[in-house]
Amino acid sequence: MASIRLENVTKVYKAGVRAVSDFSLTIEDGEFIVFVGPSGCGKSTTLRMIAGLEDITSGNVFIGDKYVNDLEPKDRNIAMVFQSYALYPHMTVYDNMAYSLRCHHAKKEEIEEKVQKAAAILGIQDLLKRTPRELSGGQRQRVALGRTIVREPSAFLFDEPLSNLDAKLRVQMRAEINKLHQDIRTTFVYVTHDQTEAMTMGDRIVVMKDGLIQQVDTPMNLYEHPANVFVATFLGSPQMNILKGEIAIEGKKKVFKSENGDFSTQIPDIDLCQIEESRYPLQAYLGVRPADVRIGDKGYETKVELVERLGEQTLVYFHLPGRKEFVIASLPSGSRLLENDIVKVSFDIEKLHLFSAEDETSLTNAVPYVKLGLDEVDSSLREKVGKRLVDPSEAPHHLVFSASEIREGKGDLSFEAKIEGKKDYGEESNYFARLKDGKVVPFRTPKSYKIGETLTLGVEEGKLNLASEGGERLTDDIVSELEPHEATLEFRPRGCFLSEGSLHNHEKAYQLVRLVKLGKKSIIELKGKEKGESLRYLVPSNDLTYVSMMVYMRKKLKA
Repeated sequence: MASIRLENVTKVYKAGVRAVSDFSLTIEDGEFIVFVGPSGCGKSTTLRMIAGLEDITSGNVFIGDKYVNDLEPKDRNIAMVFQSYALYPHMTVYDNMAYSLRCHHAKKEEIEEKVQKAAAILGIQDLLKRTPRELSGGQRQRVALGRTIVREPSAFLFDEPLSNLDAKLRVQMRAEINKLHQDIRTTFVYVTHDQTEAMTMGDRIVVMKDGLIQQVDTPMNLYEHPANVFVATFLGSPQMNILKGEIAIEGKKKVFKSENGDFSTQIPDIDLCQIEESRYPLQAYLGVRPADVRIGDKGYETKVELVERLGEQTLVYFHLPGRKEFVIASLPSGSRLLENDIVKVSFDIEKLHLFSAEDETSLTNAVPYVKLGLDEVDSSLREKVGKRLVDPSEAPHHLVFSASEIREGKGDLSFEAKIEGKKDYGEESNYFARLKDGKVVPFRTPKSYKIGETLTLGVEEGKLNLASEGGERLTDDIVSELEPHEATLEFRPRGCFLSEGSLHNHEKAYQLVRLVKLGKKSIIELKGKEKGESLRYLVPSNDLTYVSMMVYMRKKLKA
């Protein structure tokens, strides 16, 4: 078993098509993670780069602690299950499963033990003497799984393995793959375009679009707290209804109004507590799941256009201002509504989702970091944090820190705050706490607090950073170990070169292990491929637009 780590992985094909961009993810040892997204989003390409079947344009891939960019697929100790079973038709099931072991000259007794053990896990002991043409589709897929299990790999990679099976068999095989993971507790990376597979199989799900990660989280957190409109509408069937409009303040209440103002609904204060009042009216999208649409004796009056009775649920279609497509309500199977009925529609306001019309990101999720003006921070604390400035010539505008670093109790930066709201995230909850100056800070914790409770919250000095006016971080712990360096990076067909003057030079291969942009300067950290020599440099940020995975640099030597 092994963890898998991808750092800023990018894939660009010769024609200039960017399939995957800046993909960074850590997959824990024994975790079942699913890549999901529409066709062409880069999920299979990412899987193939992990397997070594696709070259990486830039970035790093580690399996366990091993850097594998330069390793052949056969040397990565991974097993891949494809959409096609790819069984040898002239071999029996036993011989198909034993083939890779024989290629590695395993002993006969070892082969027998491993094949029988894998067959028992998959329930195919009675099929070992058959050939693939004598098997059903589901049985062939089990054999393909068995062929990988006998190798005892560090990780299993699945590329849409169930797409060739009928609906009933897919459900059965989903359960069997889940059971297989529970039995062997090896790292599973699974690619699918089917949201049902993703929601029912993964410990975590990676939602992708156009080669970019949109959100990584547990299935329920993705469903209940989508990061943007794409994630909200991609997961869930029927998909979330999205209405365009604006959020305005009326008296002491916040209200969403559709584009032409005919439809409106109140918004709970906690959903928007982090947004300053000066931003209203705010152009936004309102999202509501079909199950949270209410049809009753109050709300907006409209006509039922279509009714679909699906046994366990009834889908009702109608129109609302702010949405050109139908709005869908999911009702219990006993609903007696008919086409052309006049109904009144409202929403469960506790389950609404709000997204910015500007970039379609969530307005209701907690911001990942907190930003304070420098005048809000004690001068001695500012000086301590300022010692970590990468470029002292840059004047910081804000003090920033991750919301995840806030702890109950006093810290180097402390403040009193009143709990105003809570959002559940499974084992943890996001709390929204209002400071005395009116600013709202979020923090996540497994602890339980009551609404209205006042707490002392703190952040340690080492977790604080200075930032530019635009929010770019300007401080880093590594500053004391840096060599100021004014050389420029040159990009050539063989890689990236760091030129250091005209004295005697030689070229040596280095692996890029860290690249951090900090305002006008960037930290570049390199590790020698042969001897593990570590080098850290501070270079101008504009010279680091594109950095290849392998950095070839010219190192100055003493004459």
